Amino acid sequence: MRSTLDRLRAAKKPGFLFGGGSARCIFQVGVVETLLSLGIRPAACLGVSGGAWNAAAVAVGNWRRLRFYWRCFVRWPYIDLLNLGREHSPFIWTQLHRRAFKRYVGAERIASADTLPLFVAVTRLRDKASVIVDVKASADPFTLLLASNYLPPFYTHTPVVEGERYGDGGFSDNMPYESLFERGCDAVVLMASKGESEGGLNRSVDDPEHVVRDERVIVIRPRHRMPLGFVERRWERLAPIADLGALRAREVLLGERHAQCDLAARGRAPSWYFTAARRWWTG
Repeated sequence: MRSTLDRLRAAKKPGFLFGGGSARCIFQVGVVETLLSLGIRPAACLGVSGGAWNAAAVAVGNWRRLRFYWRCFVRWPYIDLLNLGREHSPFIWTQLHRRAFKRYVGAERIASADTLPLFVAVTRLRDKASVIVDVKASADPFTLLLASNYLPPFYTHTPVVEGERYGDGGFSDNMPYESLFERGCDAVVLMASKGESEGGLNRSVDDPEHVVRDERVIVIRPRHRMPLGFVERRWERLAPIADLGALRAREVLLGERHAQCDLAARGRAPSWYFTAARRWWTG
């Protein structure tokens, strides 16, 4: 029987799927570092919510600077009371993302012929449908990536792309791996932030315990719930999670065992209580 790494190396067009998770998407940075160090190069990237920024950086070939990208982003102040007059919110996430995007990704590089196919998942607000959009074909790739992250109260003005209002892609489908197969990939590396001990994958509000049954999909996620808040900005808390991602990727792909991967948060995640309450309510 072939190992997971051998199966992935045998794929002619592997796709990288970066699921959402806000600050917990730092886990994906370490996963990417291990994948690339083992010679696994993506044929296409698809990002959802916070994972969209990682997907864009990898697609333009800037994966080696992902840690710098994150460290730079979290060092900038994210609250400005003057923004209450501009965007009716004290949060300036849009400005921070714009600065980081310009430095580490760039619209010109996305449009380049050397850039990998790049897609982003968004939720169309008029019908709550999941939509996969080709970022390279977009006239405004930054706004498109921002749309996949749109989540009040951090953002107050809904992004409009070609006349359509979009919101966070994780609402409708946080792991649309089928769409990468539809676009020619023959294997998909799915990077998720929900720990294995927490149960199935959180695909959407309606599918919080999703089980991937397609053997072409290789899931890399933590063993347990990560001890990291969704809006964590302290680099000393984020960096160890990137290291965790690198080690977990080695465990999944090479069958290694690393004690550091036993890292876990205490107690249940807030989402667990929400799901339990929802199940009780619906019978």
